[in-house]
Amino acid sequence: MRKKGRTKYFLVGFLCFFIFAYGFITVNINKRNPEKKESKFTMDLTLKPFDLRVDTTNYAFYVNSKIIDDMKEKCVDIYNGIFSK
Repeated sequence: MRKKGRTKYFLVGFLCFFIFAYGFITVNINKRNPEKKESKFTMDLTLKPFDLRVDTTNYAFYVNSKIIDDMKEKCVDIYNGIFSK
C-alpha cells in the first residue's frame, strides 16, 4: 500500500516539474531582442537548421551541427598542449 502512495506523489511532482520547465523555456525563447540583450540568462532555438543555445553571463551551452567539429578541435588543442610541454 505504501508503494502506491509514493508513486502517486512522485508522478505528481514529476508532472509539476515538467510544467514548470516547459513554461520557463517557452518564456525565455519568446523574449524580444532588447530584453534578451539585457538579461543574464537567454535561450535561443531555431529548428531549421537545429540550433539550441543557452547563454549566461559567463558560460554558453549550445547544441547544433558544429558541436562535433568544435569538440574535435578542443581535444586536439588539449592534446597538443599536454605533449608540447
